[in-house]
Amino acid sequence: MRSALPLLLSVPFLAACPPPAALTCESDEAVVLRAGGRDVLVWEPTDPELTPVATAALFHGLGESACTWADRVEGRRFSERLSDLGFVVVALDSGPNKSHWGTSWPINEDVTAVDASLEVLIRDGVVHPSVPAVALGHSNGGTFAPIWAEASAALSVVAAVDANGWGSEALSKQSDVPSLLFITAENDMIVPNSLTEQATKRAQDSGHDVQTIQNDRQSIAWNRFARIPGIDEFESRSIFDTLSSEGLLDSEQKLSVNPRLDRRWETALPDELAESASSIEEQLHVLYAEHRFSSDNSERIIRFFEGALDR
Repeated sequence: MRSALPLLLSVPFLAACPPPAALTCESDEAVVLRAGGRDVLVWEPTDPELTPVATAALFHGLGESACTWADRVEGRRFSERLSDLGFVVVALDSGPNKSHWGTSWPINEDVTAVDASLEVLIRDGVVHPSVPAVALGHSNGGTFAPIWAEASAALSVVAAVDANGWGSEALSKQSDVPSLLFITAENDMIVPNSLTEQATKRAQDSGHDVQTIQNDRQSIAWNRFARIPGIDEFESRSIFDTLSSEGLLDSEQKLSVNPRLDRRWETALPDELAESASSIEEQLHVLYAEHRFSSDNSERIIRFFEGALDR
């Protein structure tokens, strides 16, 4: 595990004692900063000697916080992957009184607030305005990400990912619009695929370069759950065997039931794994192609970002 110490030392304005952040995240990899009245998680590039490739702005879903990108297994895997590749990663929080992002257009208070936070980070040398930016959001944050990407006055945003978002009609017909990637999930109960398909068509009609990914049910490898901190391969095999013995896997070792609706997986967990239930559920939602962000798309998303950065 990378130490948080180099990150803390490389953020020059921490010594100035900024207002305390309201968020408390579990990650040792990122630091929470207070900027422009919002809490922001920041991951600096793993190699501090390199000029950042870009700034990646991440937006959480409804009822969540920026800690989604540090505390949840899939969000953390993606954030750290970007950091390893030289991105400055900023996960912005929508605020404790809201826990959601506005999707109005053309006046959007959250776009203004996010830009205000970024301006502080630019002023203090954390975010570099000389490099382009990309955006990714999940669910409500996915709907907001393309809106911010088009409207931001703080950074030049070249690409945005809407993961499991319902899309927005707030997309303009500008001559220079960011590339968009829409991600859907086969069994998403929260955002039907039809809504994202409609948003994809609107984005294409508005002149965006549009790509799509659909997540389908996956076969479960016996060691899949070992990506959860605190669970080793032996315990992962135990979880896999539990799913199988409860009749929750089909002949292809895919989940045959929606883990959101059928909770047998939870009641059958060994007592010693009960504290990891939320992380196990996250994995099951990803594997069933339900309404969760999946880091299994990381390399495809990164190639999408790199293509936009090279334009």
